[in-house]
Amino acid sequence: MKITIIGAGAMGMLFAGLLSKGGNDVYLLTRNKKTGKILKKNGIKISGITKTIIQSSRLKITTNPAEICHPDLVIILVKSYDTISTVPSIKKMMGKNTVVLTLQNGLGNYEVLSKYLNKKMIISGTTSESSTLVKAGEVVRTGKGDTIIEENDFSGQIAGIFNRCRLKTVLSDKIESVIWSKLVLNCAINPVAAVSGARNGEIIKHKNLFEVAVETGKEVVTVAKKLKIKILFSDVAREIKSICLATSKNTNSMLADILSKRKTEIDSLNGAVVKIAEKLKVPVPVNKSLYGIIRKLEKSN
Repeated sequence: MKITIIGAGAMGMLFAGLLSKGGNDVYLLTRNKKTGKILKKNGIKISGITKTIIQSSRLKITTNPAEICHPDLVIILVKSYDTISTVPSIKKMMGKNTVVLTLQNGLGNYEVLSKYLNKKMIISGTTSESSTLVKAGEVVRTGKGDTIIEENDFSGQIAGIFNRCRLKTVLSDKIESVIWSKLVLNCAINPVAAVSGARNGEIIKHKNLFEVAVETGKEVVTVAKKLKIKILFSDVAREIKSICLATSKNTNSMLADILSKRKTEIDSLNGAVVKIAEKLKVPVPVNKSLYGIIRKLEKSN
């Protein structure tokens, strides 16, 4: 399959490397020319629980979407605030039968894409794969997790290819519930880590941090229920604890962004929840506080 991955961050390089290793024709599109040069020279090295090197000759690295003609699949793995910036690139390369798959965090990614692209060719999904960027061209696969994609006419073939490439993938006819269930956990864990400087595993070791995370998650569940969206687990505290244990050594992406003085995805996570809650007149004080603190940290950076 001819696959274009937009975004050469930790997840983009992980997916590009594994899909290329599995025999697919992979294009990796990055807007960072320096990153592009490094990848063209060195390829991609994956370490951690999966160890492999993908030679540069196996990948097609470009900063110019016009060089990519009619891929079968486009996978979007940029930060949620950059979703809109991918649209011109997708339009330049997209053919009549090109499928666009978003595996991004947060809310609103599908909605942004569907304003400009054929809705029938867009698939929503999430991934629990975990990858840390060491430097351009080198990532550590710190955890394996399910990639869940919306069930439709195209997704079965995509799931089959992903599974053959060691990316465990399942289909769901309840993708909204899947996205909101992950949202609960991202909203609960990511900003608490970013504010406190704690790794995921440290959150459950500190009673106050864990209590804040649990209360944050419960607020998101309340908003979901108001929207009649079913969350796929019943015990928020247990689910947060399970995720924090499984990713105990991880510096999650929001904390990494704060430490690196980059913009975070808070607007599509807690910020999105706060906006929806205000319209529904549902109080979400902890989410609102965390959102305000992270925005303040971003501005100070």
